[in-house]
Amino acid sequence: MANCSSCGRDLPEGARFCPFCGHEVVASANEERRVVTVVFADIVGYTALSEQLDPERVKRLIDGAFERMIADIESFDGRVDKVLGDGILALFGAPVAHEDDADRAVWAAMQMHESLATYVDEHDDVEGPLRLRVGVNTGEVLFGAVSGTTESTAMGDVVNVASRLQTMAEPGDILLGDDTASLVSDDIIRELVDDLHPEVTVRGREQQLKVWRVIGRQHRSPERIGRSGLPFVGRATQLELMTSIMGMVANGRSAIVAVSGEAGSGKSRLVAEALESFPSRQVVVFAGVCAPFGDTNVWSPIASALFRRLNFDPSVPASTLRRVVRERAVELYDFLADDPAVDRFVEGVLHLLGHPSELDRVPPLQAREALFAMIVEGLRRRSRKGPVVLWIDDLQWADTLLIDLLHRIARSLIDRPVLVVTAQRDDVELDWPPGNDLPITVRMPLEPLERDEAAALVAAAFGPDVDGELAERLYERSGGNPLFLTELTELAQVHPESSDLPGTLRALIASRLDRLSPTQRAIVDNAAVLGTTGPVVALAEFAEEMRQPFTYDEVDELVADGVFELSLGWWRFRSDVVREVAYQTLTKQVRAQRHAGTATVMLAHGSTAIDEVAYHAASAAELVAEIGPVPGVLATIREQAVQLLHDAARRSLDVGAFHQAQRQATRGLELGTDDPDVRRHLLLVRGEALRERRMAGLARADGDAVLADSIEAGDRATEAAARRLLGVLDQRDGDLEAARFQLSRSVELFRELGDDIETAASLRDRGFAEIFGGSLSDAEWLLGESEAMSEQLDDRRGRAWVRQHQAWVAFLSGDGELAEERLTLAREEFADLGDRQGSGWANGLLAYVRFFERDFAEAERLANQVRSNAVELGDRWAPSMMDSLVASIRLWSGRFSDSEELSRRALIGFEELGDRFGMVQALAPRLRALVALGRTHEAERTLEEMMSFGESFGNLSYPWMAVAGASVHMGLGERGVTVGEESLARVLAMGAEGSENRITLALARCQVGEPDIALAILLDVSRESPYAGAVHALASAMTGDDRAACDFADGVIADDGATYLDRVIADVAAAAADVRSGRADDARNRLARAARVARAAGDAVARALVAVASTTWLGAPTATDVEHLGPGWRRVVDHLAAMGARPELAEQPST
Repeated sequence: MANCSSCGRDLPEGARFCPFCGHEVVASANEERRVVTVVFADIVGYTALSEQLDPERVKRLIDGAFERMIADIESFDGRVDKVLGDGILALFGAPVAHEDDADRAVWAAMQMHESLATYVDEHDDVEGPLRLRVGVNTGEVLFGAVSGTTESTAMGDVVNVASRLQTMAEPGDILLGDDTASLVSDDIIRELVDDLHPEVTVRGREQQLKVWRVIGRQHRSPERIGRSGLPFVGRATQLELMTSIMGMVANGRSAIVAVSGEAGSGKSRLVAEALESFPSRQVVVFAGVCAPFGDTNVWSPIASALFRRLNFDPSVPASTLRRVVRERAVELYDFLADDPAVDRFVEGVLHLLGHPSELDRVPPLQAREALFAMIVEGLRRRSRKGPVVLWIDDLQWADTLLIDLLHRIARSLIDRPVLVVTAQRDDVELDWPPGNDLPITVRMPLEPLERDEAAALVAAAFGPDVDGELAERLYERSGGNPLFLTELTELAQVHPESSDLPGTLRALIASRLDRLSPTQRAIVDNAAVLGTTGPVVALAEFAEEMRQPFTYDEVDELVADGVFELSLGWWRFRSDVVREVAYQTLTKQVRAQRHAGTATVMLAHGSTAIDEVAYHAASAAELVAEIGPVPGVLATIREQAVQLLHDAARRSLDVGAFHQAQRQATRGLELGTDDPDVRRHLLLVRGEALRERRMAGLARADGDAVLADSIEAGDRATEAAARRLLGVLDQRDGDLEAARFQLSRSVELFRELGDDIETAASLRDRGFAEIFGGSLSDAEWLLGESEAMSEQLDDRRGRAWVRQHQAWVAFLSGDGELAEERLTLAREEFADLGDRQGSGWANGLLAYVRFFERDFAEAERLANQVRSNAVELGDRWAPSMMDSLVASIRLWSGRFSDSEELSRRALIGFEELGDRFGMVQALAPRLRALVALGRTHEAERTLEEMMSFGESFGNLSYPWMAVAGASVHMGLGERGVTVGEESLARVLAMGAEGSENRITLALARCQVGEPDIALAILLDVSRESPYAGAVHALASAMTGDDRAACDFADGVIADDGATYLDRVIADVAAAAADVRSGRADDARNRLARAARVARAAGDAVARALVAVASTTWLGAPTATDVEHLGPGWRRVVDHLAAMGARPELAEQPST
């Protein structure tokens, strides 16, 4: 017999309305997952009674006892599930949940004890004692009819544990499982049982379970007060702050407010309450909410807000949608009808909706950039009419791309009256809000309500004379959480006769959902499957597909009841907890059926974004995998879902959503597939996404798996792609030989397959690998071939990347003019294509060119520009690389603390990415900064770390050059010679020019007393620089060529590009020549100038060098700490002194 879904009473066959409560009877699912409290009671003494009395007498006595106990169960709205001989099984929470089901179950158990005792007293013929022992347990069960029956029952471990508790109980006892004990109110007096073994066996396994004994209860009965509205209370400080911020935005400022707090803390209510009082009638609010499913459209929060404001149906055909969007753009955003920007706006909207658009034809990063630009431009245009508020709720579910977009909006609209408000849970770490460099950025954490605030809320519901004890209990149970408190207060209003409080929010929401009409409940269940928010029309279509009744009035009732919120034709759950409870109530079979049906309808519709279709299909497939075949769900659902996830992941990769692509591919792999081709492609997509996220170890694992599998399967195209993936990873790890092998093989395979586009791409990567420790001539040749193929294919982007790589070759070869020429061509091509990532790479290299040209100001300007753009694009690598460059600029500008901090930040970034080449780049300026700061021990440790990189990073010369430079800076000449020669050998093997390496080696030779060899080395330096001039001056002075020493030194001092250390070395060298030539005053002046430069920079080594030279050559006293001066520098000073730079000569008058 069926039960009424409202009151739980048995329904007569064929009834259309419940004869007890009048609810309409509609077809519904036969099974539900429910949290129930199970009562298992057993009569003790039944066996002895059977031995004493006639069986018929025994039956009548037991029947009478059961009648009273069943009445007790039903009086507390429980349901008798089974009568088993001398035992009875009852359920509380199914088919209808109550907020205090656990309390009701325990009360019923206590009442059964009393009823049985009374019954025994009334029957004198019962000679032996009849007593009851009861076990009570709470948990999730499957509630439905067993095959072949019409009666619903509960199935699950919860029932078994209740039975086990009953057998452990003493006659007259009620034992509770720990979950039940935690749910019952304080009215139930209980104690932890320590005289029983704590292990309860369930289905042959041991489960640790705390057991509690009920020892009594206390009664409270609050006075009933009429129900009234519950106003917004508390948060006065936050509201005042919001009001102030909104006033500033109304007056033209921009601002960000990030509200955070636990689920149900009132974040959304606070924002809504504040925005109601925005001090401008012209304000427009774009409101969106992030779904808790990572596999849905990452843009949906922005898209849903935009679509609602554009006021059109997103499900119409693309041709109609294109026309409508164009009309709305002209009407609402003041676009001119013939403005090309309208086309970009229209294509962006279509792309966000998942319709085919022109953005499908462009590369991922360019498409993402176009979307960002479109949204920013739309907000900018709308802000000309009045203030704009962008409110994104539940930001904790947001994809990183959405966070990146918010950062872009914050940066780009800093001069507009735009308020960005977000609400997020406080237990999730987000890269939001941005730092304090914006005009107004406010973090607004919400704590639980204070007691007086909670009391005000309760008083608003019950009236000013509310029972203080009741208000206190409401507060204690809710913990000050506004949502809990609101639900508890509304419950106490509606059911004042209930003196008990619910134990969990799930119980609260489940009870509330069970009070809905069948049609309303069906709407809520469907919405729970669809997600957190969506257009109301989608609910109507869902109901139609399910052949369920649906009216918009029912949706309005759900809004009035606080289940939904409704805005501009879109619904959303008032709380995601409501959605979760509704979803969890559906059986896994029903969930699978509805997810599968949703995916089928979406595919048939043809306009839904692929990631949403994939999400629903995958959800259905996962449920089928868990519970087995499901009626109405195709047996091929797993294969269908995996293919959809692959397609969704590939699209995410194409649009630059690398994290999403990784998640989707992983989900497909976890589902599993019998098609090895699909599995290889999923692994490849995930590997590429991981590579772009700089997660090298995981990317390599996927690449290795794909490679092995594709070779075995004879899949040469996938093998070639896998080898390219692995080759790029090898190059980043510094394993040049492995990179050469993999990338060369990739080129060969694609050539054999006749795939020119992929061949050109692999050639490009192959040539790029040679730049880092390989042969520059080979790089030039490989990149030239890739360039020719790109020209033939008219692949402009490929050609631009080739030119960018060719600029690296020219730069490392010492041809700065050619490098800049190639970079200019690449930058123009990237700019024309709208490729900001490519432009960033080109500008980043140009910044390095300017740095080595000693144009520090322009280098830093470019570096900051590249860093800012990279952050907006979500690129984690480029910001760290630019931090390394600026650290070098700060270093040679004498700002060592800044340099050390920037290099440390860059190092952390590269370590997080696992980028060893980047770590080398970051360690180099850090090492020199530590030397300059006099932190010698730290410098030594960093130097050793760099040496380890130099020994294990392929043929790359940079680590060796950095160590050599730090060694001569410290005055460790012998090490400088050894490492410098290795550095020069490596760079020459590459075919690079190597001027910097030669100059450093020459300085090391000076420090070991070999200035003649130093001069010979300097003859091969092809590129003049202040550094070369300073070392030339020093070597000339050490060989007695005083005139050359002074000439070189004067050239360095006159060069605006000279660093502080170039100037110090040059003046020290020339001062030695001056002393030797009898120009003591000139020597003093030079050394005084060198001392000022060293002191201004704060370089401990440079200051010590000048001090030792002054003392040794001029006899000048010094208070400078000279312990940081290494033996190489002391050898230089002594060598010059031995050649005539002595105090007695300095006493002679200048000539």
